[in-house]
Amino acid sequence: MGADFRSIEGVDASFELSDFKNPDFDCGVENRPGCYVISSPDRQIEYANGKKSSIIYIGCSDKLYRRLHDEHFMKHYRLLAEDKDWGIHKNYVTMMADKYQYMLYYGCHVDVFYCKGNQLCKNFESNLLASFYDMYRCTPVGNAARSFRIER
Repeated sequence: MGADFRSIEGVDASFELSDFKNPDFDCGVENRPGCYVISSPDRQIEYANGKKSSIIYIGCSDKLYRRLHDEHFMKHYRLLAEDKDWGIHKNYVTMMADKYQYMLYYGCHVDVFYCKGNQLCKNFESNLLASFYDMYRCTPVGNAARSFRIER
């Protein structure tokens, strides 16, 4: 993850999404609440205020292992990896979510942060998104919806 956005305690797990191409790959993520930050290892994205970041998407789950191994999550990434125009030539009404396009074209590094103590993952995600917004004046390019903002 870029040096512009880092937890004081550091990451709890870290891997490249392409590692999942190996069927024996174990990302070391536990099935517990937390957040994950998807970033490009090689590219910086220029955001609204002119600052650059490698972060593509910030997400959360009450069961991180399940989310990161989720059939829906991995299915979309794999479909695009096999056919970059997937869905376009088949006249699908819905397009592939932006985050998958960025993940495919920019590369995809995943950092995982577990919730601490009684912390709720949705509040944790909201804090991460609020911090990102405070720094870049927008949400990451792959985040379509804003999370609710809590008092800090």
